[in-house]
Amino acid sequence: MVAAAAVGFLIHLGAIAIARLFPSLPLTVFAGIDESPLHAVYTPFSVILFYEVVLLVFALAASHTGEIAKQYQIISLIVVRGVFKDIGGFDDLENWLAEPAAVRAVLFDMAGAVAMFMIVTGFTLLQYVTPKMRVHRDLEGFIQLKKAVAVLLLVVLVTLAVLNLASWAGLVVHLPEVLAPPPIDVDLFFFPRFFEFMIFTDVFLLIVSLAYHDRYEYVFRNAGFVISTVLLRVSLSTPKPYDVVLALTAMLYGLVVLGVFACFAAIERKWDGSPTAGHAGGRGGDRN
Repeated sequence: MVAAAAVGFLIHLGAIAIARLFPSLPLTVFAGIDESPLHAVYTPFSVILFYEVVLLVFALAASHTGEIAKQYQIISLIVVRGVFKDIGGFDDLENWLAEPAAVRAVLFDMAGAVAMFMIVTGFTLLQYVTPKMRVHRDLEGFIQLKKAVAVLLLVVLVTLAVLNLASWAGLVVHLPEVLAPPPIDVDLFFFPRFFEFMIFTDVFLLIVSLAYHDRYEYVFRNAGFVISTVLLRVSLSTPKPYDVVLALTAMLYGLVVLGVFACFAAIERKWDGSPTAGHAGGRGGDRN
């Protein structure tokens, strides 16, 4: 992943250099390429984001809470990537204050990204300190099901990535409308479509999990996470600056839901007389 990001960064820089040195090259792969060197940062961030999405698929098999945390991380990185793209889009970087609307958009995204980082930090902390609830049923079948769903999602991920790359390279002119309704934005259709698959996956696992965890707090937590995922998906198709506002709302909702769930679990432990040892522990404890 690191090597791919570095190579992509250098290739993008080289393409920008060629486009700036030879502006008269028509009808080539360099025609129409953004000539700001800052746009080259977009490529390694895209590689990193793809890797994070792969990690999200694997997190699904290990922990539902970990999967949601990974979703939040991906959205925050998308916002950070957009900051670099917008800065590179200034007509004159030396006189960037002459474009107040663009400056406000960049500063708003920067603030939103930091707020998302804080929410992810709080969510991760709650993930580790939430008391682990005792389960009286064998979860092996549920874990195997989640692994099978993760494999299916991995196939979907690779397919979408190939289509996105082919569309960007001009190898695919007309995508199926179910994947990218016109006008097609090859820069954006990958993540919205993938998050739609995540919504249906989370709903399916929520339904199946009732056979293993039918307690009220688990049902509410998982349903709250589905709502958060839906809002994240909508934010990806929402114009600025409401996209960041909606994404922050989704993440705050998930944080509050997990916080209340942690309080509920702590109260249950205290009144049930259960030992306080053992925590959800993020990667090792919360297996639902």
